[in-house]
Amino acid sequence: MTAEVESTALRKFNRGNVSATLYLGDCLELLPIEADAVITDPPYGIKLQTRNGTRGNTPPHSNRKLTANNWRPVLGDDQPFDPSPWLEYPIVVLWGANCYCDKLTRGMKWLVWDKREGVMQNDNSDCEMAWTNQKGLLRIHRQLWAGLLQRGEENGQARIHPTQKPVALMALCLEEAKVPEGATVLDPYMGSGTTGIACLRTNRNFIGIEKDPTYFKIACDRIEREVNQGVMF
Repeated sequence: MTAEVESTALRKFNRGNVSATLYLGDCLELLPIEADAVITDPPYGIKLQTRNGTRGNTPPHSNRKLTANNWRPVLGDDQPFDPSPWLEYPIVVLWGANCYCDKLTRGMKWLVWDKREGVMQNDNSDCEMAWTNQKGLLRIHRQLWAGLLQRGEENGQARIHPTQKPVALMALCLEEAKVPEGATVLDPYMGSGTTGIACLRTNRNFIGIEKDPTYFKIACDRIEREVNQGVMF
């Protein structure tokens, strides 16, 4: 890691032999950053609607309207995404790559997250896709993520970021991309810090960068809780 990047570090956490270093800032301004892998879910220019207000429908036998989540906007999502700064890293996993696949090498391994598990809804995509810079067979991770019907450790918890991923999904990325234990993983669009949690649980070092101060604090709080839980148990 360069001295320039080290001078902007805001938070660093350690658990056992691995660490998580979190930066508040624009990832492109912090380059170059040394890492063994880039695994990230970047803003890719879809202008995601994050303030959904109050839905017009009501639950059965109730006069109460359903209130949808009102998240902060995803910074940078109003511009096309350029993946080129990240493609020279040894291992790369980029979510949402179907939206900018014309800028990527064809014939590489893809990961697919099936978010529905047969539960049909009309307001969101049934799946999300990630491109990797490796050869291999397409792999599918099935984990229900529709509204309150979340499966896994997030079950019953409200999402805290509009494009939040399950910890189990990011752990799968580490395994499918064959990131060695002890390696350093960079997430330049960290969001709520899920990649960092997956790294700490699987004995990988983590570098996360987030431009939005609110989401940066959320990521710091989540990773600090993860570190403290690891010490406790």
